[in-house]
Amino acid sequence: MRLQTRKRIFYVFCLLFVVVGVAVVYFAEGWRINFSTLQAEKAGGIYIHSYPAAAQITLGGKPVENQSASLSPGTFVSGLFPKTYSLTLSAPGYDAWTEDAQVVPALVTEMKFAVLVPKTATNVATATPAVANFFEANGEVVTTNPSGTIAWLGKTIGYGAVVSHSADLKTAIIRTVSTRTGAITWWFYDFTNTTSTNLSAILKQSSVGSAASANVFIDPHDDTSIIAQTPSQILAIDSGTHRATIIDTAPTGETMEPSIAISPSEMAWALYANASDTSQVVVYDKFSGDTVDDSLTIAGKIQQLAWARNNVLGILQGDNTLSLYNVPNEQMTTLADDVKQFYPTADGSTLAALEHNSLEVFSFTTSDYYRFNLPQITAVQGLTWYKDQTHLFVQYPDHVAFLDFADTGLANLTVVSEGTDAAYDPQENSLYLIDQGQKLLRFDFPE
Repeated sequence: MRLQTRKRIFYVFCLLFVVVGVAVVYFAEGWRINFSTLQAEKAGGIYIHSYPAAAQITLGGKPVENQSASLSPGTFVSGLFPKTYSLTLSAPGYDAWTEDAQVVPALVTEMKFAVLVPKTATNVATATPAVANFFEANGEVVTTNPSGTIAWLGKTIGYGAVVSHSADLKTAIIRTVSTRTGAITWWFYDFTNTTSTNLSAILKQSSVGSAASANVFIDPHDDTSIIAQTPSQILAIDSGTHRATIIDTAPTGETMEPSIAISPSEMAWALYANASDTSQVVVYDKFSGDTVDDSLTIAGKIQQLAWARNNVLGILQGDNTLSLYNVPNEQMTTLADDVKQFYPTADGSTLAALEHNSLEVFSFTTSDYYRFNLPQITAVQGLTWYKDQTHLFVQYPDHVAFLDFADTGLANLTVVSEGTDAAYDPQENSLYLIDQGQKLLRFDFPE
């Protein structure tokens, strides 16, 4: 081979090396040739984590192989040109899930919590064919029939209404009203020992026993403590010793407002002074028995108190203003207005505010913020957090819907079922409700 030929081959390979090297670098940086436009564009990707994991994936009308496995909980689709893709997930026994996924250059659009709603429910066996009310814990159900008979595990445990219960199905408070005299009797039921204790004698020692407006409930963070409240007094009852301790008594001219906020270590309530039309917020240490703070006085009455996060108290005022009060710093910040009710997550990281015209969701740990114009929002009766904290159950008068925060256009606002009195168990990952035939149903959501 002549020298000149060898040189030409050498230069060609050098040129190919440079071209291929540059192409590899650009490819690694996400550049692709878009043959529809014959231009180089920087590609992006979509990461999909579906529930159930084995859902069928369709992107832009084309099937995509589901890559979910033990080492890869989701599916990553790369090399996508920037535009909006229609993403659909489907699985037998579930409603299809469809969302628009916006792909941007050099970034991955994440769909990490794509939860499909189950189509069918399981009929929960109950002691009576008709269920008027119920509560559930750890997969066990306590029901009340239309005549007021309360049953658990097929046997009657009381009559009236269960007004409070512990989260672990250890104890409950039952309220009965005499049809002859109208007298109210409070019972404490112990599920472990299957015993029932009449609390009326203890409550008669205070104003609680004779007050029709009394509120008696189990401390949600301590099932050995019973809290009783009237407009004039708050007391705590030890369920073991039955010893009652007065926590606070309203001064003359003031009343205890109904809402009480309870955390593992503190309680908060408000005293309303009619003469000045103001409410004084009181924060109480459950262990020391001391008042932590009573410096906050606000105009008007208080509709709701709830701990939004550690040492931060959510306060919904009578004018529908929702504020956050930092107890250690004694600082109050307005969060929203026109609020009917608010719902903090169990860990205090996020809060949903149900308003008269919209639903707002605030994150306290990230910059995430959502606003939804729900259909028939004036009819919404309540919200319940789903366990991943990116979904909400929305309770209407006659049905329950499932809201996905990624679904800004509300394309996936799925009706789970017609029914009332919905209750969600995050440990079981199941939604319970009473259908139109007064049967108790359970919807098992995918893990």
